[in-house]
Amino acid sequence: MSIVGFSILIGVLAFVVGSLLLVAPNSIKKLNEISAKMIAKIDSITFSYRIGFGVSLLIASAFMFFMAYYFTKRH
Repeated sequence: MSIVGFSILIGVLAFVVGSLLLVAPNSIKKLNEISAKMIAKIDSITFSYRIGFGVSLLIASAFMFFMAYYFTKRH
């Protein structure tokens, strides 16, 4: 996978999780219950500061999309 594909993948994941934290936090809580058995548990601090984490993830996703755009124009 190239750096552009990796940037887009991370950007999409950050955008989806950030949007869910802002718009539908209950869906993240349900996903947390399912993923706690398989991958990792989302901390309760994330839910107490869900707006800050959501906005931060949206900013990070915008940065990753910009990086993908920059790398495609540069190379």
